[in-house]
Amino acid sequence: MYTKSENRLLGLALAALLTTIGAELLGSQPLVTVGVGVFALAVVALFAVMSVVLAVNVARGSDLIALDAAAAERPR
Repeated sequence: MYTKSENRLLGLALAALLTTIGAELLGSQPLVTVGVGVFALAVVALFAVMSVVLAVNVARGSDLIALDAAAAERPR
């Protein structure tokens, strides 16, 4: 499951990548430079957000109810 921030950063990275490709086809070097910079920043921010989300989910623990060992070994 992705957070809204992850979705937005992924969309920004994709838009920057497409802008960079379009600028390369048009021959606009300043736009290529901006596109590559925005793409790099978006990817770094995406990994940072993903790391925070992962750390929070691990720290939160499991929502599953652990089975009692004696109950698990009882015959059905």
